[in-house]
Amino acid sequence: MKSTNIPIQTPASTSTSGALLRRLLGTYLPQHKKKLAIAMVAMLVVSITMSLSAYYIQPLFDGGLINRRIGVLNTVIIALISLSILKGIAYYYQGYYMEWVGQHVIADLQKDLFAKIIDQDLRFYQTNPTATLTARFTSDLQRLKAAITQIFHAGVRDTAVIIGLLANMLYQDWQLTLLAVVVLPLSFFPIRQFGRLMRKYSRLNQESIGRMSHKLNESFQHVRQVQAFTMEDHERNRTNLHIDDVFATTVRAVRVRAISSPTVELIGTIAIGLIMLFAGYRIADGALTPGAFASFMASAVIIIRPIKGLTNLNNILQEGLSAAHRTFALMDEPRRVRDLSKAKQLKVSKGEIKFEDITLTYSDGKTAIESLNLNIPAGKTIALVGSSGAGKSTLLNLIPRFFDPTEGQILIDGQSIKHSTLFSLRQHIALVTQDVAIFDDTAAANIAYGNPSATEAEIIQAAKDAAAHDFIDQLPDGYNTNLGENGVKLSGGQKQRIAIARALVSNSPILLLDEATSNLDTVSERKVQKALEKLMANRTTVVIAHRLSTITAADEIVVLDSGEITEKGTHTKLLNKRGKYAELWQMQQK
Repeated sequence: MKSTNIPIQTPASTSTSGALLRRLLGTYLPQHKKKLAIAMVAMLVVSITMSLSAYYIQPLFDGGLINRRIGVLNTVIIALISLSILKGIAYYYQGYYMEWVGQHVIADLQKDLFAKIIDQDLRFYQTNPTATLTARFTSDLQRLKAAITQIFHAGVRDTAVIIGLLANMLYQDWQLTLLAVVVLPLSFFPIRQFGRLMRKYSRLNQESIGRMSHKLNESFQHVRQVQAFTMEDHERNRTNLHIDDVFATTVRAVRVRAISSPTVELIGTIAIGLIMLFAGYRIADGALTPGAFASFMASAVIIIRPIKGLTNLNNILQEGLSAAHRTFALMDEPRRVRDLSKAKQLKVSKGEIKFEDITLTYSDGKTAIESLNLNIPAGKTIALVGSSGAGKSTLLNLIPRFFDPTEGQILIDGQSIKHSTLFSLRQHIALVTQDVAIFDDTAAANIAYGNPSATEAEIIQAAKDAAAHDFIDQLPDGYNTNLGENGVKLSGGQKQRIAIARALVSNSPILLLDEATSNLDTVSERKVQKALEKLMANRTTVVIAHRLSTITAADEIVVLDSGEITEKGTHTKLLNKRGKYAELWQMQQK
Protein backbone atom coordinates (compact mmCIF):
# COMPACT_ATOMS: atom_id res chain seq x y z
CA MET A 1 0.00 0.00 0.00
CA LYS A 2 1.41 3.30 -1.03
CA SER A 3 1.10 6.50 0.93
CA THR A 4 -0.52 9.38 -0.89
CA ASN A 5 1.66 12.14 0.62
CA ILE A 6 -1.05 14.76 0.28
CA PRO A 7 -0.06 18.43 0.27
CA ILE A 8 -0.54 20.50 3.37
CA GLN A 9 -3.69 22.60 3.34
CA THR A 10 -4.95 25.16 5.76
CA PRO A 11 -7.46 23.88 8.33
CA ALA A 12 -9.96 26.39 6.96
CA SER A 13 -9.90 24.55 3.64
CA THR A 14 -11.58 21.56 5.27
CA SER A 15 -13.87 23.34 7.68
CA THR A 16 -17.13 22.50 5.85
CA SER A 17 -18.71 19.11 5.21
CA GLY A 18 -18.45 19.55 1.44
CA ALA A 19 -14.78 20.49 1.61
CA LEU A 20 -14.03 17.56 3.89
CA LEU A 21 -15.75 15.13 1.54
CA ARG A 22 -14.02 16.55 -1.54
CA ARG A 23 -10.63 16.28 0.09
CA LEU A 24 -11.27 12.81 1.45
CA LEU A 25 -12.82 11.27 -1.64
CA GLY A 26 -10.77 13.23 -4.16
CA THR A 27 -7.44 12.34 -2.55
CA TYR A 28 -7.83 8.76 -1.37
CA LEU A 29 -10.38 7.08 -3.66
CA PRO A 30 -9.11 7.63 -7.24
CA GLN A 31 -6.31 5.06 -6.84
CA HIS A 32 -8.96 2.38 -6.14
CA LYS A 33 -11.15 3.08 -9.18
CA LYS A 34 -11.28 -0.51 -10.46
CA LYS A 35 -12.40 -2.12 -7.22
CA LEU A 36 -14.75 0.76 -6.55
CA ALA A 37 -16.27 0.29 -10.02
CA ILE A 38 -16.86 -3.42 -9.33
CA ALA A 39 -18.55 -2.54 -6.06
CA MET A 40 -20.70 0.09 -7.76
CA VAL A 41 -21.82 -2.34 -10.49
CA ALA A 42 -22.64 -4.90 -7.78
CA MET A 43 -24.71 -2.27 -5.95
CA LEU A 44 -26.66 -1.52 -9.12
CA VAL A 45 -27.29 -5.24 -9.60
CA VAL A 46 -28.61 -5.43 -6.03
CA SER A 47 -30.96 -2.52 -6.64
CA ILE A 48 -32.23 -3.97 -9.93
CA THR A 49 -32.84 -7.43 -8.47
CA MET A 50 -34.71 -5.96 -5.50
CA SER A 51 -36.91 -3.87 -7.81
CA LEU A 52 -37.61 -6.85 -10.10
CA SER A 53 -38.44 -9.03 -7.09
CA ALA A 54 -41.07 -6.48 -6.06
CA TYR A 55 -42.37 -6.29 -9.66
CA TYR A 56 -42.83 -10.10 -9.97
CA ILE A 57 -45.24 -10.10 -7.05
CA GLN A 58 -47.91 -8.67 -9.39
CA PRO A 59 -47.96 -11.67 -11.83
CA LEU A 60 -47.46 -14.03 -8.88
CA PHE A 61 -50.76 -12.85 -7.38
CA ASP A 62 -52.85 -11.95 -10.43
CA GLY A 63 -51.73 -14.71 -12.80
CA GLY A 64 -50.49 -17.50 -10.57
CA LEU A 65 -52.47 -17.43 -7.33
CA ILE A 66 -55.77 -15.68 -8.14
CA ASN A 67 -56.22 -17.09 -11.67
CA ARG A 68 -54.56 -20.42 -10.70
CA ARG A 69 -52.22 -20.53 -13.70
CA ILE A 70 -49.53 -23.03 -12.70
CA GLY A 71 -47.24 -22.11 -15.61
CA VAL A 72 -47.15 -18.46 -14.55
CA LEU A 73 -46.65 -19.52 -10.94
CA ASN A 74 -43.69 -21.75 -11.84
CA THR A 75 -42.10 -19.07 -14.04
CA VAL A 76 -42.41 -16.39 -11.38
CA ILE A 77 -41.00 -18.65 -8.66
CA ILE A 78 -38.01 -19.58 -10.84
CA ALA A 79 -37.48 -15.90 -11.64
CA LEU A 80 -37.61 -14.93 -7.95
CA ILE A 81 -35.14 -17.68 -7.00
CA SER A 82 -32.77 -16.61 -9.80
CA LEU A 83 -33.00 -12.98 -8.73
CA SER A 84 -32.25 -14.01 -5.15
CA ILE A 85 -29.12 -15.91 -6.22
CA LEU A 86 -27.96 -13.01 -8.39
CA LYS A 87 -28.61 -10.56 -5.56
CA GLY A 88 -26.62 -12.71 -3.13
CA ILE A 89 -23.62 -12.80 -5.48
CA ALA A 90 -23.83 -9.03 -6.00
CA TYR A 91 -24.09 -8.48 -2.23
CA TYR A 92 -20.86 -10.41 -1.76
CA TYR A 93 -18.87 -8.39 -4.29
CA GLN A 94 -20.39 -5.14 -3.06
CA GLY A 95 -19.57 -5.88 0.58
CA TYR A 96 -16.09 -7.28 -0.01
CA TYR A 97 -14.79 -4.60 -2.37
CA MET A 98 -16.29 -1.70 -0.45
CA GLU A 99 -14.76 -2.97 2.80
CA TRP A 100 -11.43 -3.48 0.98
CA VAL A 101 -11.49 0.08 -0.35
CA GLY A 102 -12.52 1.47 3.05
CA GLN A 103 -9.73 -0.35 4.88
CA HIS A 104 -7.19 0.67 2.23
CA VAL A 105 -8.19 4.32 2.50
CA ILE A 106 -7.78 4.18 6.28
CA ALA A 107 -4.36 2.53 5.90
CA ASP A 108 -3.30 5.30 3.51
CA LEU A 109 -4.61 7.94 5.89
CA GLN A 110 -2.74 6.35 8.79
CA LYS A 111 0.49 6.37 6.78
CA ASP A 112 0.07 10.02 5.78
CA LEU A 113 -0.91 11.03 9.29
CA PHE A 114 2.07 9.23 10.83
CA ALA A 115 4.40 10.77 8.24
CA LYS A 116 3.16 14.24 9.18
CA ILE A 117 3.32 13.68 12.94
CA ILE A 118 6.73 11.98 13.11
CA ASP A 119 8.31 14.98 11.34
CA GLN A 120 6.87 17.54 13.74
CA ASP A 121 9.09 19.52 16.11
CA LEU A 122 9.14 19.11 19.87
CA ARG A 123 6.73 21.99 20.44
CA PHE A 124 4.05 20.02 18.62
CA TYR A 125 4.44 17.09 21.00
CA GLN A 126 4.32 19.42 23.99
CA THR A 127 0.81 20.53 23.01
CA ASN A 128 -0.50 17.17 21.71
CA PRO A 129 -0.48 14.35 24.30
CA THR A 130 0.56 10.91 23.09
CA ALA A 131 -2.81 9.37 23.96
CA THR A 132 -4.63 12.00 21.90
CA LEU A 133 -2.39 11.34 18.90
CA THR A 134 -2.92 7.59 19.24
CA ALA A 135 -6.69 8.09 19.31
CA ARG A 136 -6.49 9.71 15.88
CA PHE A 137 -5.12 6.44 14.44
CA THR A 138 -7.71 4.22 16.11
CA SER A 139 -11.19 5.45 17.04
CA ASP A 140 -11.21 8.52 14.78
CA LEU A 141 -10.12 6.74 11.62
CA GLN A 142 -12.40 3.77 12.26
CA ARG A 143 -15.36 6.15 12.38
CA LEU A 144 -14.09 7.68 9.18
CA LYS A 145 -13.88 4.24 7.55
CA ALA A 146 -17.48 3.54 8.54
CA ALA A 147 -18.52 6.82 6.92
CA ILE A 148 -16.64 6.05 3.68
CA THR A 149 -18.15 2.58 3.27
CA GLN A 150 -21.63 3.78 4.19
CA ILE A 151 -21.48 6.58 1.62
CA PHE A 152 -21.43 3.87 -1.05
CA HIS A 153 -23.20 1.04 0.75
CA ALA A 154 -26.17 3.19 1.69
CA GLY A 155 -25.72 6.33 -0.39
CA VAL A 156 -25.32 4.64 -3.78
CA ARG A 157 -27.07 1.30 -3.23
CA ASP A 158 -30.02 2.62 -1.27
CA THR A 159 -30.53 5.52 -3.64
CA ALA A 160 -30.55 3.09 -6.59
CA VAL A 161 -32.96 0.78 -4.75
CA ILE A 162 -35.29 3.70 -4.01
CA ILE A 163 -35.26 4.74 -7.68
CA GLY A 164 -35.97 1.17 -8.85
CA LEU A 165 -38.79 0.64 -6.38
CA LEU A 166 -40.33 4.00 -7.22
CA ALA A 167 -40.26 3.00 -10.91
CA ASN A 168 -42.17 -0.18 -10.09
CA MET A 169 -44.64 1.77 -7.98
CA LEU A 170 -45.26 4.19 -10.85
CA TYR A 171 -45.79 1.26 -13.20
CA GLN A 172 -48.34 -0.34 -10.90
CA ASP A 173 -50.35 2.82 -10.08
CA TRP A 174 -49.19 6.39 -10.66
CA GLN A 175 -51.87 7.87 -8.38
CA LEU A 176 -50.79 5.75 -5.42
CA THR A 177 -47.18 6.63 -6.22
CA LEU A 178 -48.04 10.34 -6.28
CA LEU A 179 -49.56 10.01 -2.82
CA ALA A 180 -46.49 8.11 -1.63
CA VAL A 181 -44.16 10.75 -3.04
CA VAL A 182 -46.09 13.39 -1.11
CA VAL A 183 -46.28 11.63 2.26
CA LEU A 184 -43.08 9.53 2.41
CA PRO A 185 -40.64 12.47 2.17
CA LEU A 186 -42.01 13.62 5.54
CA SER A 187 -39.59 11.12 7.06
CA PHE A 188 -36.66 13.18 5.77
CA PHE A 189 -37.50 16.35 7.69
CA PRO A 190 -35.87 15.24 10.99
CA ILE A 191 -32.68 14.11 9.22
CA ARG A 192 -31.03 17.51 9.03
CA GLN A 193 -31.50 18.30 12.70
CA PHE A 194 -30.41 14.82 13.75
CA GLY A 195 -27.30 15.21 11.61
CA ARG A 196 -26.29 18.46 13.26
CA LEU A 197 -26.75 16.98 16.73
CA MET A 198 -24.80 13.83 15.83
CA ARG A 199 -21.84 15.82 14.54
CA LYS A 200 -21.80 17.99 17.66
CA TYR A 201 -22.03 15.09 20.12
CA SER A 202 -19.59 12.97 18.12
CA ARG A 203 -16.98 15.73 18.33
CA LEU A 204 -17.51 16.10 22.09
CA ASN A 205 -17.33 12.34 22.53
CA GLN A 206 -14.08 12.01 20.57
CA GLU A 207 -12.51 14.84 22.56
CA SER A 208 -13.56 13.26 25.88
CA ILE A 209 -12.13 9.88 24.78
CA GLY A 210 -8.84 11.60 23.94
CA ARG A 211 -8.70 13.20 27.41
CA MET A 212 -9.51 9.89 29.08
CA SER A 213 -6.83 8.07 27.07
CA HIS A 214 -4.29 10.70 28.10
CA LYS A 215 -5.23 10.30 31.77
CA LEU A 216 -5.04 6.49 31.59
CA ASN A 217 -1.67 6.65 29.89
CA GLU A 218 -0.38 9.05 32.52
CA SER A 219 -1.59 6.88 35.42
CA PHE A 220 -0.14 3.69 33.99
CA GLN A 221 3.21 5.31 33.21
CA HIS A 222 3.56 6.68 36.75
CA VAL A 223 2.03 3.73 38.60
CA ARG A 224 5.12 3.36 40.83
CA GLN A 225 4.78 6.92 42.07
CA VAL A 226 1.02 6.52 42.47
CA GLN A 227 1.43 3.46 44.65
CA ALA A 228 4.46 4.79 46.49
CA PHE A 229 2.55 7.89 47.62
CA THR A 230 -0.69 5.92 48.21
CA MET A 231 -2.55 8.08 45.69
CA GLU A 232 -4.65 5.26 44.24
CA ASP A 233 -7.92 6.81 45.43
CA HIS A 234 -6.91 10.20 44.07
CA GLU A 235 -6.14 8.70 40.65
CA ARG A 236 -9.37 6.68 40.71
CA ASN A 237 -11.37 9.82 41.36
CA ARG A 238 -9.60 11.78 38.62
CA THR A 239 -9.97 8.94 36.14
CA ASN A 240 -13.61 8.36 37.08
CA LEU A 241 -14.36 11.97 36.16
CA HIS A 242 -12.99 11.35 32.67
CA ILE A 243 -14.87 8.05 32.38
CA ASP A 244 -18.09 9.78 33.42
CA ASP A 245 -17.44 12.49 30.85
CA VAL A 246 -17.00 9.87 28.11
CA PHE A 247 -20.18 8.15 29.30
CA ALA A 248 -22.17 11.40 29.25
CA THR A 249 -21.07 12.41 25.76
CA THR A 250 -21.57 8.88 24.45
CA VAL A 251 -25.10 8.69 25.87
CA ARG A 252 -25.99 11.98 24.22
CA ALA A 253 -24.89 10.66 20.84
CA VAL A 254 -26.64 7.33 21.50
CA ARG A 255 -29.86 9.14 22.40
CA VAL A 256 -29.87 11.07 19.12
CA ARG A 257 -28.97 7.95 17.14
CA ALA A 258 -31.63 5.91 18.93
CA ILE A 259 -34.42 8.41 18.37
CA SER A 260 -33.65 9.15 14.73
CA SER A 261 -34.50 5.70 13.31
CA PRO A 262 -37.81 5.11 15.15
CA THR A 263 -38.92 8.66 14.37
CA VAL A 264 -38.39 8.15 10.67
CA GLU A 265 -39.96 4.67 10.87
CA LEU A 266 -43.08 6.01 12.63
CA ILE A 267 -43.57 8.72 10.03
CA GLY A 268 -43.08 6.12 7.30
CA THR A 269 -45.65 3.79 8.88
CA ILE A 270 -48.21 6.59 9.03
CA ALA A 271 -47.52 7.37 5.40
CA ILE A 272 -48.03 3.72 4.38
CA GLY A 273 -51.28 3.62 6.35
CA LEU A 274 -52.60 6.54 4.29
CA ILE A 275 -51.47 4.81 1.12
CA MET A 276 -53.26 1.58 2.06
CA LEU A 277 -56.47 3.49 2.79
CA PHE A 278 -56.39 5.15 -0.62
CA ALA A 279 -55.51 1.84 -2.31
CA GLY A 280 -58.60 0.25 -0.77
CA TYR A 281 -60.80 2.73 -2.59
CA ARG A 282 -58.86 2.13 -5.84
CA ILE A 283 -59.37 -1.65 -5.62
CA ALA A 284 -63.06 -1.21 -4.78
CA ASP A 285 -63.43 0.94 -7.91
CA GLY A 286 -61.66 -1.71 -10.02
CA ALA A 287 -58.82 0.66 -10.95
CA LEU A 288 -56.21 -1.50 -9.21
CA THR A 289 -55.75 -5.27 -9.17
CA PRO A 290 -54.82 -7.15 -5.97
CA GLY A 291 -51.57 -8.25 -7.57
CA ALA A 292 -50.63 -4.71 -8.57
CA PHE A 293 -51.46 -3.52 -5.06
CA ALA A 294 -49.38 -6.34 -3.52
CA SER A 295 -46.45 -5.41 -5.78
CA PHE A 296 -46.89 -1.74 -4.94
CA MET A 297 -47.06 -2.43 -1.20
CA ALA A 298 -44.03 -4.71 -1.38
CA SER A 299 -42.13 -1.82 -2.97
CA ALA A 300 -43.49 0.63 -0.41
CA VAL A 301 -42.50 -1.63 2.51
CA ILE A 302 -39.07 -2.44 1.08
CA ILE A 303 -38.40 1.24 0.37
CA ILE A 304 -38.59 2.06 4.08
CA ARG A 305 -35.32 0.24 4.73
CA PRO A 306 -33.22 2.21 2.21
CA ILE A 307 -34.84 5.41 3.44
CA LYS A 308 -33.77 4.46 6.97
CA GLY A 309 -30.35 3.64 5.52
CA LEU A 310 -30.09 7.16 4.18
CA THR A 311 -31.11 8.48 7.59
CA ASN A 312 -28.42 6.41 9.32
CA LEU A 313 -26.00 7.38 6.58
CA ASN A 314 -26.34 10.99 7.56
CA ASN A 315 -25.65 10.18 11.22
CA ILE A 316 -22.63 8.03 10.41
CA LEU A 317 -21.45 10.58 7.86
CA GLN A 318 -21.55 13.36 10.44
CA GLU A 319 -19.54 11.22 12.89
CA GLY A 320 -17.03 10.45 10.14
CA LEU A 321 -16.76 14.09 9.06
CA SER A 322 -16.13 15.11 12.64
CA ALA A 323 -13.30 12.56 12.78
CA ALA A 324 -12.05 13.73 9.37
CA HIS A 325 -11.94 17.33 10.55
CA ARG A 326 -9.84 16.37 13.57
CA THR A 327 -7.55 14.18 11.45
CA PHE A 328 -6.98 16.73 8.69
CA ALA A 329 -6.50 19.53 11.22
CA LEU A 330 -3.67 17.45 12.69
CA MET A 331 -2.23 16.69 9.26
CA ASP A 332 -2.38 20.37 8.32
CA GLU A 333 -0.56 21.51 11.45
CA PRO A 334 2.36 23.48 10.00
CA ARG A 335 5.90 22.29 10.66
CA ARG A 336 7.88 25.05 12.33
CA VAL A 337 11.15 23.18 11.83
CA ARG A 338 11.55 22.05 8.23
CA ASP A 339 13.93 22.11 5.29
CA LEU A 340 14.07 25.43 3.49
CA SER A 341 13.41 25.39 -0.25
CA LYS A 342 17.11 25.66 -1.12
CA ALA A 343 18.52 23.66 1.79
CA LYS A 344 21.92 22.08 1.15
CA GLN A 345 23.62 18.96 2.39
CA LEU A 346 25.64 19.68 5.53
CA LYS A 347 29.28 18.61 5.18
CA VAL A 348 31.10 18.16 8.46
CA SER A 349 34.86 17.83 8.30
CA LYS A 350 35.85 19.22 11.71
CA GLY A 351 32.73 19.77 13.78
CA GLU A 352 33.10 23.37 14.97
CA ILE A 353 29.83 24.76 16.38
CA LYS A 354 29.06 28.47 16.70
CA PHE A 355 26.06 30.10 18.34
CA GLU A 356 25.68 33.67 17.05
CA ASP A 357 23.30 36.04 18.88
CA ILE A 358 20.87 33.23 19.70
CA THR A 359 17.51 34.17 21.21
CA LEU A 360 14.67 31.71 21.74
CA THR A 361 11.26 33.00 22.79
CA TYR A 362 8.26 30.71 23.24
CA SER A 363 4.77 31.48 21.94
CA ASP A 364 3.68 32.49 25.44
CA GLY A 365 6.32 35.24 25.42
CA LYS A 366 8.73 33.49 27.79
CA THR A 367 12.38 33.86 26.75
CA ALA A 368 14.43 30.69 27.24
CA ILE A 369 17.71 31.95 25.73
CA GLU A 370 18.66 35.56 25.09
CA SER A 371 21.43 37.01 22.89
CA LEU A 372 23.75 34.04 23.47
CA ASN A 373 27.12 33.72 21.74
CA LEU A 374 29.21 30.61 22.11
CA ASN A 375 32.01 29.01 20.12
CA ILE A 376 32.62 25.27 20.49
CA PRO A 377 35.94 24.41 18.80
CA ALA A 378 36.13 21.27 16.69
CA GLY A 379 37.08 18.17 18.63
CA LYS A 380 36.64 19.81 22.02
CA THR A 381 34.34 18.91 24.88
CA ILE A 382 32.08 21.63 26.25
CA ALA A 383 30.01 21.08 29.37
CA LEU A 384 26.83 23.05 30.07
CA VAL A 385 25.98 23.45 33.75
CA GLY A 386 23.54 25.47 35.77
CA SER A 387 20.46 25.25 37.92
CA SER A 388 17.30 23.56 36.67
CA GLY A 389 15.62 25.74 34.05
CA ALA A 390 18.81 27.60 33.20
CA GLY A 391 18.49 26.69 29.50
CA LYS A 392 20.99 23.82 29.21
CA SER A 393 18.71 21.31 27.48
CA THR A 394 17.14 24.04 25.36
CA LEU A 395 20.56 25.09 24.07
CA LEU A 396 21.52 21.49 23.36
CA ASN A 397 18.19 20.88 21.52
CA LEU A 398 18.95 23.75 19.15
CA ILE A 399 21.93 21.90 17.65
CA PRO A 400 19.92 19.07 15.96
CA ARG A 401 17.14 21.63 15.28
CA PHE A 402 14.52 20.14 17.57
CA PHE A 403 13.69 23.83 17.90
CA ASP A 404 14.72 26.79 15.80
CA PRO A 405 15.93 29.97 17.53
CA THR A 406 13.76 33.06 17.26
CA GLU A 407 16.81 35.12 16.34
CA GLY A 408 20.43 34.45 15.42
CA GLN A 409 22.02 31.48 13.72
CA ILE A 410 23.95 28.31 14.51
CA LEU A 411 26.90 27.33 12.31
CA ILE A 412 28.64 23.99 11.97
CA ASP A 413 31.95 24.27 10.14
CA GLY A 414 30.77 27.66 8.90
CA GLN A 415 27.50 26.32 7.47
CA SER A 416 24.14 27.53 8.75
CA ILE A 417 22.24 24.54 10.06
CA LYS A 418 18.94 26.26 9.17
CA HIS A 419 20.01 26.28 5.53
CA SER A 420 21.06 22.62 5.68
CA THR A 421 18.79 19.63 5.29
CA LEU A 422 17.57 18.14 8.55
CA PHE A 423 18.62 14.66 7.44
CA SER A 424 22.23 15.62 6.71
CA LEU A 425 22.42 17.63 9.95
CA ARG A 426 21.17 14.85 12.19
CA GLN A 427 23.24 12.23 10.40
CA HIS A 428 26.30 13.92 11.91
CA ILE A 429 24.95 13.99 15.46
CA ALA A 430 24.66 11.29 18.13
CA LEU A 431 22.37 11.96 21.08
CA VAL A 432 22.14 10.34 24.50
CA THR A 433 19.53 11.77 26.85
CA GLN A 434 18.48 11.20 30.42
CA ASP A 435 15.13 9.78 29.25
CA VAL A 436 16.39 6.73 27.42
CA ALA A 437 14.38 5.49 24.44
CA ILE A 438 14.38 1.69 24.29
CA PHE A 439 12.31 0.25 21.46
CA ASP A 440 10.32 -2.99 21.54
CA ASP A 441 13.01 -4.80 19.58
CA THR A 442 16.17 -6.82 20.13
CA ALA A 443 19.18 -5.54 22.03
CA ALA A 444 21.21 -5.58 18.81
CA ALA A 445 18.55 -3.59 16.92
CA ASN A 446 18.38 -1.03 19.71
CA ILE A 447 22.14 -0.51 19.67
CA ALA A 448 22.20 -0.27 15.86
CA TYR A 449 19.16 2.04 15.78
CA GLY A 450 21.15 5.04 14.58
CA ASN A 451 23.30 2.96 12.23
CA PRO A 452 21.27 0.03 10.80
CA SER A 453 24.21 -1.04 8.63
CA ALA A 454 26.42 -1.70 11.66
CA THR A 455 28.01 -5.14 11.72
CA GLU A 456 27.58 -7.61 14.55
CA ALA A 457 31.19 -7.03 15.57
CA GLU A 458 30.65 -3.26 15.73
CA ILE A 459 27.53 -3.72 17.84
CA ILE A 460 29.28 -6.00 20.29
CA GLN A 461 32.31 -3.72 20.52
CA ALA A 462 30.07 -0.69 21.20
CA ALA A 463 28.28 -2.66 23.91
CA LYS A 464 31.61 -3.61 25.51
CA ASP A 465 32.80 0.01 25.47
CA ALA A 466 29.51 1.08 27.08
CA ALA A 467 29.78 -1.62 29.79
CA ALA A 468 26.66 -3.27 28.40
CA HIS A 469 28.05 -6.48 26.91
CA ASP A 470 28.05 -8.52 30.12
CA PHE A 471 24.38 -8.05 30.99
CA ILE A 472 23.28 -8.40 27.34
CA ASP A 473 25.23 -11.66 27.07
CA GLN A 474 23.29 -12.98 30.08
CA LEU A 475 19.89 -12.27 28.53
CA PRO A 476 17.93 -15.39 27.37
CA ASP A 477 18.83 -14.90 23.71
CA GLY A 478 21.78 -12.56 24.14
CA TYR A 479 21.82 -9.77 21.58
CA ASN A 480 18.71 -11.26 19.94
CA THR A 481 16.62 -10.84 23.10
CA ASN A 482 13.61 -8.60 22.67
CA LEU A 483 13.86 -5.87 25.32
CA GLY A 484 10.10 -5.28 25.58
CA GLU A 485 8.10 -2.08 25.61
CA ASN A 486 10.34 0.79 26.72
CA GLY A 487 12.96 -1.73 27.84
CA VAL A 488 10.74 -3.20 30.54
CA LYS A 489 13.20 -6.08 31.00
CA LEU A 490 16.10 -3.75 31.83
CA SER A 491 17.07 -1.63 34.82
CA GLY A 492 17.54 2.11 34.48
CA GLY A 493 21.32 1.80 34.34
CA GLN A 494 21.15 -0.94 31.75
CA LYS A 495 18.89 1.18 29.55
CA GLN A 496 21.39 4.02 29.78
CA ARG A 497 24.25 1.79 28.71
CA ILE A 498 22.24 0.57 25.71
CA ALA A 499 21.72 4.22 24.73
CA ILE A 500 25.43 4.97 25.08
CA ALA A 501 26.29 1.93 22.96
CA ARG A 502 23.85 3.27 20.34
CA ALA A 503 25.74 6.58 20.27
CA LEU A 504 29.06 4.75 20.05
CA VAL A 505 28.04 2.64 17.09
CA SER A 506 26.71 5.66 15.17
CA ASN A 507 30.27 7.05 15.05
CA SER A 508 29.04 10.63 14.51
CA PRO A 509 31.47 13.59 14.58
CA ILE A 510 29.24 15.56 16.98
CA LEU A 511 28.14 14.03 20.27
CA LEU A 512 25.39 15.39 22.53
CA LEU A 513 25.21 13.98 26.04
CA ASP A 514 22.29 15.04 28.23
CA GLU A 515 22.80 13.40 31.62
CA ALA A 516 24.27 10.38 29.83
CA THR A 517 25.61 8.74 32.99
CA SER A 518 22.88 9.77 35.41
CA ASN A 519 21.50 6.24 35.99
CA LEU A 520 24.75 4.34 36.25
CA ASP A 521 26.24 2.79 39.34
CA THR A 522 29.76 3.80 40.32
CA VAL A 523 31.48 0.81 38.71
CA SER A 524 29.57 1.12 35.41
CA GLU A 525 30.02 4.88 35.41
CA ARG A 526 33.80 4.54 35.51
CA LYS A 527 33.73 2.11 32.60
CA VAL A 528 31.39 4.30 30.56
CA GLN A 529 33.40 7.44 31.30
CA LYS A 530 36.47 5.73 29.90
CA ALA A 531 34.48 4.70 26.80
CA LEU A 532 33.13 8.21 26.43
CA GLU A 533 36.60 9.70 26.76
CA LYS A 534 37.74 7.43 23.94
CA LEU A 535 34.68 8.35 21.85
CA MET A 536 35.04 12.09 22.50
CA ALA A 537 38.63 12.17 21.32
CA ASN A 538 38.80 14.38 18.21
CA ARG A 539 35.02 14.76 18.29
CA THR A 540 32.99 17.83 19.20
CA THR A 541 31.03 16.99 22.34
CA VAL A 542 28.42 18.95 24.24
CA VAL A 543 27.70 17.57 27.70
CA ILE A 544 24.97 18.39 30.19
CA ALA A 545 25.56 16.98 33.66
CA HIS A 546 24.15 17.74 37.07
CA ARG A 547 26.82 15.51 38.57
CA LEU A 548 29.74 17.89 38.11
CA SER A 549 32.35 15.24 38.91
CA THR A 550 31.69 13.73 35.45
CA ILE A 551 32.70 16.87 33.54
CA THR A 552 35.82 18.05 35.37
CA ALA A 553 37.99 17.07 32.38
CA ALA A 554 35.91 19.10 29.88
CA ASP A 555 37.92 21.54 27.74
CA GLU A 556 35.52 24.28 28.75
CA ILE A 557 32.63 24.52 31.19
CA VAL A 558 29.85 26.97 30.38
CA VAL A 559 27.63 28.12 33.24
CA LEU A 560 24.10 29.16 32.25
CA ASP A 561 21.58 31.14 34.25
CA SER A 562 18.16 32.12 32.87
CA GLY A 563 19.31 31.49 29.31
CA GLU A 564 22.48 33.58 29.55
CA ILE A 565 26.13 32.62 29.91
CA THR A 566 27.44 33.85 33.26
CA GLU A 567 30.77 31.99 33.45
CA LYS A 568 33.16 30.09 31.18
CA GLY A 569 36.40 28.25 31.82
CA THR A 570 38.01 25.04 32.90
CA HIS A 571 37.06 23.26 36.10
CA THR A 572 40.10 24.66 37.96
CA LYS A 573 39.62 28.23 36.73
CA LEU A 574 35.94 28.29 37.65
CA LEU A 575 36.66 26.95 41.14
CA ASN A 576 39.28 29.66 41.64
CA LYS A 577 36.78 32.26 40.43
CA ARG A 578 34.44 31.28 43.28
CA GLY A 579 31.30 32.11 41.34
CA LYS A 580 28.17 30.12 40.51
CA TYR A 581 30.10 27.03 39.40
CA ALA A 582 32.12 26.92 42.60
CA GLU A 583 28.88 27.25 44.55
CA LEU A 584 27.32 24.31 42.69
CA TRP A 585 30.50 22.27 43.19
CA GLN A 586 30.55 22.87 46.92
CA MET A 587 26.87 21.90 47.21
CA GLN A 588 27.57 18.51 45.60
CA GLN A 589 30.56 17.82 47.86
CA LYS A 590 28.43 17.88 50.99
